[in-house]
Amino acid sequence: MSTFNVVALTPQQEKLWSDTRAALIWHCPAFSHIFYTLLQNTGTKSNAVFTDDDKRCPIAATDGSNLIFNVGPEGFFRFNLNQRVFIVAHEIMHCILNHIGISHHLQMRGKVSYADGKTLPWDAMQMNEAEDLVINAILSESKVGEFPKDKDGKQLGLLDPYIATSKDNSLDTYRKIFKKGNPSKGKSFDKHLPPGCSMGEDPVTASAERNQAAWDTEVASAIAVAKAMGKLPQQLNRALSSVLEPKVDWREQIQALFARKIGSGTFDWRRPDRRLITRDIYAPGRSGFGAGTVVVGIDTSGSIGSKELDMFMAEMAGILEDVRPKRLVIMWCDAKVHRVDEAEEASDLITIRAKGAPGGGGTNFIPVFDRIEEEGLAPEALVYLTDGVGSFPAKAPAYPVIWGNIYPASKYPFGDVVDIPKQARD
Repeated sequence: MSTFNVVALTPQQEKLWSDTRAALIWHCPAFSHIFYTLLQNTGTKSNAVFTDDDKRCPIAATDGSNLIFNVGPEGFFRFNLNQRVFIVAHEIMHCILNHIGISHHLQMRGKVSYADGKTLPWDAMQMNEAEDLVINAILSESKVGEFPKDKDGKQLGLLDPYIATSKDNSLDTYRKIFKKGNPSKGKSFDKHLPPGCSMGEDPVTASAERNQAAWDTEVASAIAVAKAMGKLPQQLNRALSSVLEPKVDWREQIQALFARKIGSGTFDWRRPDRRLITRDIYAPGRSGFGAGTVVVGIDTSGSIGSKELDMFMAEMAGILEDVRPKRLVIMWCDAKVHRVDEAEEASDLITIRAKGAPGGGGTNFIPVFDRIEEEGLAPEALVYLTDGVGSFPAKAPAYPVIWGNIYPASKYPFGDVVDIPKQARD
């Protein structure tokens, strides 16, 4: 059930809304396809939420699942047809790009991290501006609808091609505008709400339950439909196609972090890479050690299942092959360290995994850090598989920490966080 005060449309408003949807189909079939396949969760014939909640929805809003519009005299229906098409397309694009889910995740984390190691504090207003700048650039360059205007004829909606174009993304744009205040002419006409709030869902649950495979399928279909009709501008095609491009796998993120923080071993043509020989490719293998000691912490509380453990142990085999540490030390810990193992080769991990995962109690990360100090290990990196729900040390250690995180809402006080998506564990 919607948490908004849902308002029934008047006959005149029904006609205006029908005209809006018809215009969306005619002028921008890609957005219309998404609207009718993925944004129909309201249980109403209008396929949207109409409200008089001026605070949460002054003109338009979205929670990533539904489109929400204000029916008041200063709301959605005071705009002309082309302006309404622009507003609807704007909200649909937020959903396609998963801005709501991404922003919620970053808000829970409290920071925005970049591949070069730079981090910025989270600021909801500036992220909203960054997201709007990108979407408005896409719509403007693609000539979708018309920018809405206020009563004085001034443009509503942020747009600045010097900051964001249709080729940009919200995170890079956030980096450009951070702490610079409002970067462009106009002001936002919509609100970005917590995931699932229109239907009274828990934001964490709603964000985690987004079926990205279904979104990818329908976005691909939307591209095909619009192309068939000859109504897919180049800029919009590029923006939608970017959604379907393979994202960097979490394993590659871990590998990249290792490469940036501790390097890797040298190559030796006399020692071929065994993984590539099976594909009839002769390439040099690693020679020497790329790292000293690498410690792996594994959360053995009740939240980590056998699938997560099998998947993570496989990644440890990759670390042994690619990073070639002198020592790979594995610590199994829930509220205390139950066992410590060492692996020299990938095959050792099979024996170690066969011993089982000791623990199953509460979660406390501190014992692993204490054990590292007690044994004088001085690791070049600690990789910790966990859901992030537990007690952390009061301060960060001197060595790099990489968290293999399985719970989207978890916050970590230090270290690099690599999210392991649910589909990788299924």
